[in-house]
Formats: sequence, structure tokens, C-alpha cells
Amino acid sequence: MKYFLYELHVAQNTDNISEQECNKFETQWQLNIEKYQEIYKALKDRLPIEVFKHFNSWGFHDYRLIKMKIEHKSLLQINVHFTLSNDEEEENEELWILSFHNVSIFKSQHHNFDNEKSIFNRDIDIWLYEEFLPVNAATLSFEVIFSSGGNVLIHFSNHSVSIKKIK
Repeated sequence: MKYFLYELHVAQNTDNISEQECNKFETQWQLNIEKYQEIYKALKDRLPIEVFKHFNSWGFHDYRLIKMKIEHKSLLQINVHFTLSNDEEEENEELWILSFHNVSIFKSQHHNFDNEKSIFNRDIDIWLYEEFLPVNAATLSFEVIFSSGGNVLIHFSNHSVSIKKIK
């Protein structure tokens, strides 16, 4: 992540910091939001319109990751599908699938893995922030950070992402 840094999120949500440090983190966060929004708006013609509109605000912030499926058709064709839910109560639940096609890079890491006293519950992955960034004229990157500290990075071709509400 370049703008919505896990370390910055953790620092802002730590109780034992001074007011000066808190203000510093808040200022940095706002600056990062402004910079990212500028870059994101420039991607309008490189993303499907429904995807662009959905992520132009909060995206899937605070949704639960239900499942991540990697569809390996060949070494040249990998698809990644995220199934997300907004609510634990079934009657209020919205389910979405966010799919990436023609994935050229898939990486996952855990920013909080070595911490013996985990700040967040590793067993529950709540979607915090995501970034769509340009890699080159034909490729975009998508990166998401979860409350557990888990992180996924994907590179995919322009327009090779879709979003579908399934419930």
C-alpha cells in the first residue's frame, strides 16, 4: 500500500499516543487521501464504470472477507475472486463478488504476523482499505489491507475487473 498504510491505520487507532502525535497522523492520513483520490480519478477510463463508481467512495470498507478464490486456468490465466459480506445477520446481509481476470501478479503477506500480541483478530478479516494504482499503460495494481494485517496485491490488465452483487 502506498497511501492507506497499515502502520498509519494502527497508529491512529492506538490509545496511548499524545495529542500531537494523533494530529500528525491525522494530517498525514488526510494528505494521503487527497493524493490517492487524485490518482484514482485518473483511472476512470481504465476501470469498468460500475467498479469505478463503487470504489470512488468507501468501496468495501468494513465488509467481511468470506472467501478468496484463486482460479488457476494456466500459467498465463489466473483469476482471483473475493466474496464479501456487509453484515453477519443474514436478513440484512449484502453479498458481493469482486473478480479480477488475467492476473499477472498475486502476492499476499501479513503485516502483523510476527506480533505475539496481535492488535487485530487474525481469524476475522475485515476489509479496511484498497488502492487501485497504475503500473503502466496496460496494467493496474489493486491492493487491499485487512484489519488482521493481511494484505493482497494483484496486477491485472485494464478493465479486467468486475463487481457483482449476489444478494
